[in-house]
Amino acid sequence: MSARPVRRNLVSQRMSEKELKSIVLTMAHRAGWMYHHDLPAVNSHGRWMTHFEGMGGFPDVLLLHPNHAQLMVLELKTDKGRTTTRQDNWLASFGLAGVENHVIRPSDLEVITHRLTSPDLYRNPT
Repeated sequence: MSARPVRRNLVSQRMSEKELKSIVLTMAHRAGWMYHHDLPAVNSHGRWMTHFEGMGGFPDVLLLHPNHAQLMVLELKTDKGRTTTRQDNWLASFGLAGVENHVIRPSDLEVITHRLTSPDLYRNPT
């Protein structure tokens, strides 16, 4: 019986942030969430960069559920990945503004799956 959790841990330990992003965005889309994610691109000097204007560290994914008026931001990390100070500042500021925010790791897939597929359980008070 203990083999199943061990397998899940092995899978999550090997999952990249890119793989996690793909799973989360697919789930979100299927559950009716609108989403935004900035993609890096190669610049004219051959370096990978994500172009933006403003402060660095913005969360990886911004989600909006139009039918439930819910806004959420997610910072995606591998199971061993760490957030930066800038990322922590953004997440804390979103929290102060009343926006739901999470750091999501492969080991959190069950929790985020439930959250994304059950928006009616998390209604905002009116």
